[in-house]
Amino acid sequence: MCSAPKTFGSLSVTAKQVIFALIVAASKLQTGFVIGWSTVLPKIEADNTTSFSLTERDITLLSEISMPGIAGIPGALATGPLIEMMGPKRSLQVLLLLAGILWLVQAFTPFRSVLYLGWMCSCLVYTALGPLPAVLITEISEPRIRGFLLNTSGVVVALGQLIMSVMAFLLPWDVATAVCAAPITLTAVLTYFVPESPYWLARQGRKDAALKSHDRVRTMTETVSLELQTITSAEGNRQTTMMDQIWRLGSRQYYLPVLLLAVVFILRELGGQYVVFSYTVYLFRKAGVGLDAFVCTVLVGVVRLVFTVVGAAVVDRVGRRPLLIATSLVCGAAEVVGAIFLLVDVPGSSWVPLAAVMIFVSSYGLGIGPIPWALMGELIPTPVRSIGSSVCIMNLSFFSFVISFVFPYLLEIGLGFALVLFASAHAILTLLLYAFLPETRGRSLSDLENVFKPTSGN
Repeated sequence: MCSAPKTFGSLSVTAKQVIFALIVAASKLQTGFVIGWSTVLPKIEADNTTSFSLTERDITLLSEISMPGIAGIPGALATGPLIEMMGPKRSLQVLLLLAGILWLVQAFTPFRSVLYLGWMCSCLVYTALGPLPAVLITEISEPRIRGFLLNTSGVVVALGQLIMSVMAFLLPWDVATAVCAAPITLTAVLTYFVPESPYWLARQGRKDAALKSHDRVRTMTETVSLELQTITSAEGNRQTTMMDQIWRLGSRQYYLPVLLLAVVFILRELGGQYVVFSYTVYLFRKAGVGLDAFVCTVLVGVVRLVFTVVGAAVVDRVGRRPLLIATSLVCGAAEVVGAIFLLVDVPGSSWVPLAAVMIFVSSYGLGIGPIPWALMGELIPTPVRSIGSSVCIMNLSFFSFVISFVFPYLLEIGLGFALVLFASAHAILTLLLYAFLPETRGRSLSDLENVFKPTSGN
């Protein structure tokens, strides 16, 4: 089964690319739901109707594995082999169906141990899903709209987190948890209509299927003709095993983009995004803002969603490189300003740390949050995209855990000091991006394959 039914056959090529990309991006609801699910934990603790009870320690443990931490590392390691074995589309379907089942298990289990198991498996699935939308959207979309389509995944993440926060406030915890299964399962069903990645089909030696899949989302132009030739005849697209991909990583052309993106994800995590989104209420109260937890969470969620939408709208005009560099710089500057006004008690300035948090959230949604995921699909060469994505996600998971583990100890030293450290990571990230990040806007995947290839003079 290499291609979907021709249900969308009468639509224009652009319309089909948009529809297919939106279906794939909808899988990122799982990410938003997982990140936001910790907001239901106080309701579980207070619920006297359940057959089990949660202690404060349980709440802490469940909160700590909410982000892609240690629980996500096995999922990251499994992503590459899963993609190569089943293909991006089929892998996406299977993981989404599993995610839907897991939400129902968490909602209706009578056992605390099963709640733990279901939640950890949801985190594993969430991490394994991480690179799949970027890979599939990149390989079925044209360069002229690829940035916009890739950034829709970031919009969906922000929307999913906001929806989860609102449901946690309005609904019983088990109902809110169970409702998560509905859009996830629906997305799995709709994914059936999305064409499989022509690049993956070509690597499997299925040339006719690759051409047929590619033809469903392209108009035949000279550029597309060259792309088709690249897909079906290039040496890099021959069938490869995971060991072949690992072996290829010894080549400069392949390891440099993987290394660059892995460091980008690491520095982004060290820049404190986990802290800002997980400790929003604490930061607001430290700033002297008397809002309750729900209002704080929704406010941050709305701001992130709005600016992620803006980022998706402008990324193909502005470009990935300037938008990513600028937002990294602004995030670091916001942390420095917040740190200064926390370390130096200036009367009447309690609003400054609050403004710094909102500027950070805005910049994160505008660029530094979604764009690295888009670059994962664009910069990592096709022959090592599966293993390269796994390496990036594994680093992301590990350093997310490191930050979540270390931050409570940093608070003992002082929140202002912690923000200075986070700003330092953003400063390093900004310099790294300025020095090494190429622009991917409007460039074909065959062109991007050679960005890090040594020139004949080297």
